[in-house]
Amino acid sequence: MFGLFKKKRFRKKLDLDASIAFLDSKNLPEFDSDKFEGVLEQPLSKKNFIGIFVVFLIISFVFLIKTFNMQIINGEEYFKKAQGNFIKTAILFSERGVVSDRNGKELIWNERNINDRFAKRRYIEDVGFSHILGFLSYPQKDKSNNFFEKEYKGKAGVEKYFNDKLNGVLGKRILETSATGEVISENVIQLSQAGENVALSIDADIQKEMAELLNDFINEKNFDGASGVLMSVENGEIISLVSLPEYDSNILTDGRDKKKIKEYIFDEKKPFLNRVTLGEFAPGSVVKPFIALKALKEKIISPYEKIYTNGKLILPNPYHPDKPSIFYDFRNNGIVDMKKAIAVSSNIYFYILGGGFENRKGLGINRLYENFTDFGFGEQTEVEYMIEKDGIVPSIEWKKRVFGTNWNIGNTYYASIGQFGFVATPLQIAVAVSAIANEGEVLRPKILKDSEKDVRRKLDFDKKDYEVVKQAMRETALSGTTMSLNLPFVKIASKSGTAERGKNRSRVNSWVMGFFPYDKPKYAFVFLAENGYAGENLNPVSLVSSAFFKKLEEKGLLERLLEH
Repeated sequence: MFGLFKKKRFRKKLDLDASIAFLDSKNLPEFDSDKFEGVLEQPLSKKNFIGIFVVFLIISFVFLIKTFNMQIINGEEYFKKAQGNFIKTAILFSERGVVSDRNGKELIWNERNINDRFAKRRYIEDVGFSHILGFLSYPQKDKSNNFFEKEYKGKAGVEKYFNDKLNGVLGKRILETSATGEVISENVIQLSQAGENVALSIDADIQKEMAELLNDFINEKNFDGASGVLMSVENGEIISLVSLPEYDSNILTDGRDKKKIKEYIFDEKKPFLNRVTLGEFAPGSVVKPFIALKALKEKIISPYEKIYTNGKLILPNPYHPDKPSIFYDFRNNGIVDMKKAIAVSSNIYFYILGGGFENRKGLGINRLYENFTDFGFGEQTEVEYMIEKDGIVPSIEWKKRVFGTNWNIGNTYYASIGQFGFVATPLQIAVAVSAIANEGEVLRPKILKDSEKDVRRKLDFDKKDYEVVKQAMRETALSGTTMSLNLPFVKIASKSGTAERGKNRSRVNSWVMGFFPYDKPKYAFVFLAENGYAGENLNPVSLVSSAFFKKLEEKGLLERLLEH
């Protein structure tokens, strides 16, 4: 094989002068071997020259096209990019304002990592604060690492409604960089301005105690949710406001736990619903003190007049004499006057005050409607920053619009015990009971510390009538349906309410409202446990309210509260 190739290699004879080919170079010492003198050479062919020329021509043509493209067609774009490689404008993010409670305890604050362009928000981790504080989204970057959203955006609660105040003002800086991206120099041309701090009227320690007790209660007793409000009857400041279940503000703001966020969204118990302002519930018997005041004003009854009740009220039916309408009480309360009727929560007594019976005239639905709306039912409380529902006060017009039928006496009876389409928010009830405690001032609730007092309207009832109703509510705690609130360290006036739910009325919304101290009222409170089994206790949430006051006393918080 090797021989074959060897033959082919020397097949063509070279046309050389033999005398030159075999000239002994050693005999020619004048040859400079370092300069390749005396070495046999073969000249390049014309074809090789042409090939090399074509290659160089192609390369030159490519360079010309590239140069034309960069300088003529895309010259401006590359010019701008070249400038950007050396001079860049960067955002200086502002520090968002801190949110604290009335005592200066931080509820929302900032944490900055050395590698972060902006500070991250952190929220108090105690249960019960999310519906007040809310959550936010951070500045957003595109795929090129440029910020297309340059500010924090509050999504709910304080973060949303005070967003502009908390955000501050962005700053700017100029960066000079090398072609490799190395920062050569940096100049700040506009300093960022930190956002304003916000101080709430909330007492974080009291909020925590209320929330923990309500949370344990609904989990243990299998209620769907709960809410609680503690409010000053002097100026409308909200000391605590709890809605459960809730979400975690840290999880929603961070946004990385997609599984947990999805659970929140599809949870049937609605953790995003602020039950204090957006939850509409039948108030039940907590409306009775308001009806009593109106009945005294209109001279429907005196506070000492007694009515006999035997557990049911039978109303003849003119269309079916053999089928009378029967309206029940939850028990036979016997002979009651106004104080006892409120204390034991007699339905029969208030059926008669509201709708009348036999020869006794009642208030009637029009005056009931007027009275309820005077106390703030059926309208938003105008609390400083929260979204609210109006609630519903039943009326002749409402029934005609919703059901297309006329009003009847039975509708009045049920409206007189806080049912038949009657729904209210816990905050509306807190405002209403405050107006009993402070004797006539319907206040606008405040969530900011040291907010100016705002009286929405002044009610026109005699002082002696207020005293009758207050005494009746005090008696409710001493010997009536809220005896668990008969505490040795603080005098409480209260009223319970139980609104039955479901086809079999086997589930209830359990209410308790009131004010304290009884002798000189400073605060109103409302507790609600939503959609659970009452069991043996007709008003289970009153046990939670009792535990709440005991906890405040134990931890010295009640004394601090009364010193405010």
